[in-house]
Amino acid sequence: MATAIAADFLSAITDTKSPEIKQLLDLRDQLLRDPGMKKHAESALDGWSATRERQGVLLYLLGRTERALAVLETEASAPWGKHFLARALVDAGFFARAEELLSAEWKGGKSLETGLPLFRALVMQGKLDEAEKILKGIKEDTPAVQAARIEVLMRDGRLQEAMDLVVPLQEQHTGDRHVAFVYAQVAQAAGDDDAARRAYEAIAQTPPVSADVLINLGTLYEDEGLWDLAIKCYETVLREYPWHRRAKLFKRDAEASKNMYYDEDRERKEDKRLQILRTPVTDFELSVRSRNCLQKMKIDTLGDLILKTETELLSYKNFGETSLQEIKAILGSKGLRLGMRTEEALAYAPPEDGSVPVPPEEDHLTQSIDTLELSVRSRRCMERLGIKTLGDLLQKTEAELLAAPNFGQTSLNEVRQKLAELGISLAS
Repeated sequence: MATAIAADFLSAITDTKSPEIKQLLDLRDQLLRDPGMKKHAESALDGWSATRERQGVLLYLLGRTERALAVLETEASAPWGKHFLARALVDAGFFARAEELLSAEWKGGKSLETGLPLFRALVMQGKLDEAEKILKGIKEDTPAVQAARIEVLMRDGRLQEAMDLVVPLQEQHTGDRHVAFVYAQVAQAAGDDDAARRAYEAIAQTPPVSADVLINLGTLYEDEGLWDLAIKCYETVLREYPWHRRAKLFKRDAEASKNMYYDEDRERKEDKRLQILRTPVTDFELSVRSRNCLQKMKIDTLGDLILKTETELLSYKNFGETSLQEIKAILGSKGLRLGMRTEEALAYAPPEDGSVPVPPEEDHLTQSIDTLELSVRSRRCMERLGIKTLGDLLQKTEAELLAAPNFGQTSLNEVRQKLAELGISLAS
């Protein structure tokens, strides 16, 4: 039975005058699920008698993107051949060239099969407004299209909206790779690295696996100190795309990080931050009313206090605006604030002399971003965003940074901490 289906599959490629793109994509999913059918299709390549253009399409459908690209770049002439050339270009990271081909195809007919890869090519070039217009032109409301809309929200800095929508979508369509990919991106941006890693790993179980999945997974492994796994992800990309610039850069940085020495100074600073969070609130000169309220709320340390928001404190009986200002002043003297996440507080490095940082002079803003000594991952994000000086960084909002690929809550916390050491913060 599988052999008969495989023969029909090959006939759709070799004999049909103008193969339908949708039919070939549907057959591709079936091909990748059926090992026997895939083996039959691969064996057909040895004695190939149809045109090279059709061979390139079959190579793409089999997941051999590099070989497909090499063939289709010189042989694609028919509309369907150019379509699969464009898809191969997207997979390989040549987004501008893919956009050119797919935009021309899109003008001839706004189909789902053209719209989704065009959306990806535009998004990866930072052309978010144009990508959103493409989505509005797609009539179908498939899970993949819904996931793409959520990705726009995430990249536009509307992370909470994206989270509220992607979780139920992922639960409803657990096997959809498009949905899983966007879910992983949103989770990573929200700082839920465990959920993101599990999602990327699940996608990676079934080939073909896109370079974006492997690179994002690699960055998560780096954050966990799993350098060998991260390097393996980048090497997998480079085996398929030896020229892939991002994979080369990330692999080099991961190898360098793997060999980094133990930073005693950083360990000492982290211990100091923990000591600050463990400081009892009774060590400070509080009014009787404030002290009693904190005691009844079972707030014993500064670490307990920062987890509360202004609204939560003010909603407590007898806790008024005067007490609130008193509490905020105490936290401010330690570089802390209400509503602060624990990991964000741990990232804060207080001045060695215990003083409150003062804003830098104007000419300090011309200093290189390298003076912040950011982690490898954050530094790469700065490079992609074209941020070269402190002045460049201070013009960015938190939402703009979080919209950048691979820049999640962990990276944002690090940037906040580094700027806090200088007494400055990101644009509001």
